[in-house]
Amino acid sequence: MKTVIYYFTGTGNTLAVARDIAAELGDTKLVPLRQAMQDGGIVVDADAVGIAFPVYFLNMPAIVRQFVEKLRFSGSPYIFGIATCGERPGGALFRLRELLEANGTTMSAGFVFVMPENYIGPVDLMGDVKRREEKYTKAGTRVPEVAAAIRDRRISRPEGSDSGLLKFGGRITSTLMTSVYNTPRRLHATAACNRCGTCGRICPTRNITVTPGGISWGSTCIQCYACIHWCPGEAIEIGGRTFGKPRYHHPNVTLRDMLDQRGE
Repeated sequence: MKTVIYYFTGTGNTLAVARDIAAELGDTKLVPLRQAMQDGGIVVDADAVGIAFPVYFLNMPAIVRQFVEKLRFSGSPYIFGIATCGERPGGALFRLRELLEANGTTMSAGFVFVMPENYIGPVDLMGDVKRREEKYTKAGTRVPEVAAAIRDRRISRPEGSDSGLLKFGGRITSTLMTSVYNTPRRLHATAACNRCGTCGRICPTRNITVTPGGISWGSTCIQCYACIHWCPGEAIEIGGRTFGKPRYHHPNVTLRDMLDQRGE
């Protein structure tokens, strides 16, 4: 069965999971959805199509929604979602199903993988090394069963919760972080920045401009935190809330992988 998995990743968790599933399935192509959007995102000659993404505010990242809205299918493939999250996926996979149905198709199954949190803030949600390793191990044990479900084209309810309360909570959290606290506006580079350009090269929305005079952020930030976590000098902060906080990216994902996602 030929499979295509479109993915978006900020700190590598989703790419790591998608790679493991692809290896278990065999005959599977991984495609950065950021690149696919430039080509129209048309799926041709695939028996199964996966859409893999991290959960933001108990929902999909904006870039994933934009991709799915443009996605069109050739034939009637088995469509599945893969959502990675720090603890709770909320209704992200249900929202994916709704978008697909609006496009005249349906999602056959949706799977959740709990991975280390990449949020940096007043509360440490990332966990220590031991906790992160436990999450990697548990996620790894799920890969064979998820691959088997995809291979067998099993139909199942998306994992997570379609609770109205969680949906409301996700919207409130998004509003607080985007409009009230306004995380995108508070992004800045410190004196430790050497203008290496890494942040600008990995930003999935091309929202960061690096010049000899400094670094500036535009208006299309999706709060993926790639710029913060991948900065080699840890020179990017969000206001004062991230000073001294550890950075994170999946140990099996490299900067080269992130540049490939952007098409660099």
